[in-house]
Amino acid sequence: MLPVILVLFLTSGSLTINGQSFEKGNKFINAGIKISIYNIKNFSENDDGDEDKAASYTIPLGFEYAITNRLGAGIELGFCNYFTEEDSVTRAIAEAGSFDFLMKGNFHWVKNGRANLSSGIGLGFSDFNYISNDNLDSEFKSTGFYFRLSLIDFKLFIGNKIGWNVFMGIPYMNFENGRITDNLGSDFSYPLSFSGFDIGTGLVVKW
Repeated sequence: MLPVILVLFLTSGSLTINGQSFEKGNKFINAGIKISIYNIKNFSENDDGDEDKAASYTIPLGFEYAITNRLGAGIELGFCNYFTEEDSVTRAIAEAGSFDFLMKGNFHWVKNGRANLSSGIGLGFSDFNYISNDNLDSEFKSTGFYFRLSLIDFKLFIGNKIGWNVFMGIPYMNFENGRITDNLGSDFSYPLSFSGFDIGTGLVVKW
């Protein structure tokens, strides 16, 4: 993906349009799809620190406003589904998903012509839910802190209004108040943390 971004960036240098791709007062709406890979860690005091892996796809919807010619602020909503498979013992297929909310700040390194390159940080929360769908109907629920470091967000505008972007970042979620319940009456604390890497693409509209 990085070579693709670099090629697009170098190619865009030969394209010219009036104005800049990011100027004070501009507004942006973006939508796309994002794939994330996580390391999951249980950090309960009564646990040895079990670790696991997970992957998900997210539909992010975002808005950004150009506060200055370099700085932007906005929000992002994420509708996330985790990949699950059939349990080898119970034959059940679990369901896992979350609703994510971020408040974001971005610095735009490159904003010439059709090309735009930015990095930033986001702070918010993730509302995560897991259902086992087996005989016990076990469920994990938690709303936790969500942090995302945006390493690269590259946009290439086809015209003055419509663009395409690719992005990658480092997400971290902390579900310290996580609990597991089942239909036998079990109810116990199970704190988790998610850390990993994400990459995605989408469309951008500017006005």
